[in-house]
Amino acid sequence: MEIDNHQDRGYIEVWLTNAEQKTINRKEIANRLLAEEGHLHKCQIVCFLSGSDNLYDNLENLLTSNVKPR
Repeated sequence: MEIDNHQDRGYIEVWLTNAEQKTINRKEIANRLLAEEGHLHKCQIVCFLSGSDNLYDNLENLLTSNVKPR
């Protein structure tokens, strides 16, 4: 798990791997972070979750779809 504090911008990032997603309660982590920082209503917790698909295939599909004329 990686936590990046951006309270000056109004949020705290939490990055979780697939394994961590199975064992960590995101709501509990958010409540702890907000309680520790004392910014219960001034800050949001943003969770980024690792996907289970192939990163390179998904990136290729994303780039290909962005290049196609609309």
